[in-house]
Amino acid sequence: MNYKWMLIIFLSASMPFLSCKKKISPATAPVIQVPTEELNTTIEITRTEKLQQIDGFGFFGAQDVWWGNANNMYSDAWATTALTDLGITIWRDELHPPATLTVSQDADWNKHKPVVEGLVKIAAQHKVPLKFIFTIWSPPASMKVAMDANGEPISGTPNTGGTKGTGTAAGTLDPAKHVDFGNYLADGIQQYKDAGAIIYAISPQNEPLFKQSFNSNYYRPARYSEMLKNVVPVVKARFPQVKIFGAENMLEIEAEKDRQYFYSADLKKTPDALSKLDIWAYHGYLEGVSPTASSKLASLWNVINTEYTQPSGKPVWMTETSGYGENWVKTGTKPGALDLAIDIQSALIYGNASAWVWWQGSEMGGIGEYNLMQGTIKGKKYFASKHFYRFIRPGARRVKLAFNSADGVIGSAFEHTALGNFVIVLINSSEKPVKVNILGTDIPSEFDFYFSTASDECKKKDTKVSKSNIVLPAKSIVTLVNGNFQE
Repeated sequence: MNYKWMLIIFLSASMPFLSCKKKISPATAPVIQVPTEELNTTIEITRTEKLQQIDGFGFFGAQDVWWGNANNMYSDAWATTALTDLGITIWRDELHPPATLTVSQDADWNKHKPVVEGLVKIAAQHKVPLKFIFTIWSPPASMKVAMDANGEPISGTPNTGGTKGTGTAAGTLDPAKHVDFGNYLADGIQQYKDAGAIIYAISPQNEPLFKQSFNSNYYRPARYSEMLKNVVPVVKARFPQVKIFGAENMLEIEAEKDRQYFYSADLKKTPDALSKLDIWAYHGYLEGVSPTASSKLASLWNVINTEYTQPSGKPVWMTETSGYGENWVKTGTKPGALDLAIDIQSALIYGNASAWVWWQGSEMGGIGEYNLMQGTIKGKKYFASKHFYRFIRPGARRVKLAFNSADGVIGSAFEHTALGNFVIVLINSSEKPVKVNILGTDIPSEFDFYFSTASDECKKKDTKVSKSNIVLPAKSIVTLVNGNFQE
C-alpha cells in the first residue's frame, strides 16, 4: 500500500479538525484574526460660533476622606499629581460647622489648613490657575432650628438633628440668623485667604432638598431664595468679588416636568434672589447611556440651558457626581469610565456647562465608585477625566462642532486665545474604529493625539496626526491638541 496515502488516511482519522464535516469545539477552536471593519464619519467645526467659556474641571476633598486620619490628608506628591498630571483647576471643599461640646465633627480648620496651604504651594510652583471653592453642608448648630411638618422653621425650637442628634443634621437655618450666617461664611472666606487661598466661589448650601443624618440643612425653595436675598449682601460687603453658586440640587429633579416646585424655578420667579446668584450649579448623579441628543441626560441639560442659563445669562456648573465603577464600560447596572467621559461631554455640549467637578478626588483605602485616585495611584476614571481636565484649560472657549451621533461619535472643540491652542475631544462609543473627516475653516492641519481605551491610559502617539487621518479606536476617548496647553 502507498505509505503516503496511509499517512493521509491516518491523519484524517486522528485529527478531526482537518475534516470540513466535523464541528470544532469552542475550547479547541483556533483563534482567527479577522481585520476589524472601519467606520467613517464627518465632523464640522465652525470656529466663528463661540459658545461657553470654561471655568475649569476639578474634584472635592483631600488626599483621603475628611473623616480619615489627619496624617493622610495631604502630600506634595498627591497635590502635584492632581494639579500637573490630572490637571485639576477647581478644588472644592466643605466649610465644616464647628463641633459642639457634646458632638464632634469629621474635620475642623486645623485639618483643612495644611491641605489648603499645600495646594496653594504646588499650584504656585507650577503656575496652575487653581480656583478654590467651598460648599456649606450645614450652618453651625447654634444658627439652626427645628422644622414643622411642612419644612418651615419653628422659631425658638433648637434643632436636635436627625438620628444622631448633632444639631447640624437636618433642621433648617433660623431666618433670624441670616446676618450671623452671612458673617460666618465671610469668616470662612477669610480663613482661606489667611492661608494664601483666594476663594473664587461659595455655595451656601449643599443639596438643600435632603434631610440627612449627617451634616445637612433643609430649605423649602422659597426659604432658599429668601436666604440668598438676606445672606449674600452680608458676604459681599466683605468680599465683593466672591461668586455665589447654587442651589446644588439634583439635575434630574431640577430639570424634570415638575421642576416648578424646585429651587431653580423659584429663583427664576424671584428676581431679587436670582440677582444674588452668580452661577447655576447642579449635582449630576445620572448616567448618559448614549451619546445622542435624545438621551435622557442630554435632554435634562438642554432643559437647564434653555430654561435657566440662557435666559439669565449666568454660567452653569456641575459640582458633584460619582457612582461610576472602575471598569471601562458599563457592567450590569454600573456605568464605567467611558460612560463618565460621555456624561462630561453631554454637560459641555447640551448644557453649555462651564465647569465639571467630581465628588471625592482621592481615598487612601482604594479606588472605588466615589473616587478617582488612591493617593498617587490612578484609576480608569482618572484617565477618562484627564482627557478634559488636562487639556481644556480655564479661559478656553467652546466652538460649534457638529457630529452625527448615529455613528457612535460625540465631540466638542475648544480654542484658547491666550495659550494659543485648539483642542478637540472625541468619544467613540461604537464597537469598531471610526475614521473621522474634519471639516471647517481655519482648522489646524495636525494634532498631538492622546487616547484611552480599556487597555490604554491617556497615551500619546509618537508622531502628530493629520486632520485628514484621524482614526478613533473602538470604545475610546481621544483628545487632539494643537498648540500649548501649559499655563
